[in-house]
Amino acid sequence: MSIVTLSAPGVPDAVIDGSASARGMVLRALSGWLGSPSAKVDLTERLVGDGAHDVQDAQILYSARTVTIEYRLLADTAHDRNQVLDMQADLRTFLHRTVRVRVQDDAHDLYCEGYVDSIDTEQTTQNVNWQFLTGQIIIVCPRPEILSSLERGCQLQCASLENGSGGLSYYPQDDFLATEWLGDPNDSVSVLFDTLEGDEGIHYPLTYYLDDDDAAASNTGVVTNAGSSRAYPIFRVHGPMPDGVDLEFPGTGLRLQCSLPVYAGSKLILDSRTRTASVNGVDVSETLISRGFPTVPPQGGLSLLLRTVGGGWVDVESHDTYI
Repeated sequence: MSIVTLSAPGVPDAVIDGSASARGMVLRALSGWLGSPSAKVDLTERLVGDGAHDVQDAQILYSARTVTIEYRLLADTAHDRNQVLDMQADLRTFLHRTVRVRVQDDAHDLYCEGYVDSIDTEQTTQNVNWQFLTGQIIIVCPRPEILSSLERGCQLQCASLENGSGGLSYYPQDDFLATEWLGDPNDSVSVLFDTLEGDEGIHYPLTYYLDDDDAAASNTGVVTNAGSSRAYPIFRVHGPMPDGVDLEFPGTGLRLQCSLPVYAGSKLILDSRTRTASVNGVDVSETLISRGFPTVPPQGGLSLLLRTVGGGWVDVESHDTYI
């Protein structure tokens, strides 16, 4: 039994029920969901020898996904033509909108997004009372990935520098060791006095701490992907981060840095699929210093490290992803 839910901003959800006792919007068939779209791989035939040249994994890409939902609109009582027409009108409200298609099938709860390509209806002569109507909705999803409704993410907390117990001192301190140089300028060693007479400089060892009372808060995390295709995480950066954000992904060699200050109450969005940075819908990708946007491998995970020192945090959003 499947339940298909269509949703879009500004309109009520349409629930098309595939159960045996369903009334109202009844699901008759669903195609283009469990299968995959067609591959868009260009083969180059060998001039000498059989077959074509080998194809690398990175070259295996897929076309847009087309989902066809066949339905029947069934009135609660006979001769209730108005109810049937009202339900058909509800389905037409999804035209000119980006539509989310959510399919709940047993323990699987997945969705993809696209647009309504067409709505086709059929009226038969046997339906003498006009109390039901059959039809289909064809939805084209430019992104062929199907995502889990369950979000797999984490939150990374900025580390803060504690003056007085380590790091750079911007104000005189009475517990710093004084230093002096001996010998020629630019060719000498520094010598520490045995007394605590110094009042400025660098205090070793450098110590960092989390400016958060929650012991579970951390600047590291892991996101996983139980799907069959790579997942594209989204990073929602919350301020204050006056020097921008610096994310590293250990083991991948990738680093994602943005120099744009993120103030308290504002939010910077870093999207791995579009490889862009935005604030309030405005593209600020020109402020990216390092563009190491990561993906989460199928049946694997991605380690994350927030290197930024500040008072903000980063929400990481990812989903199990299927083709």
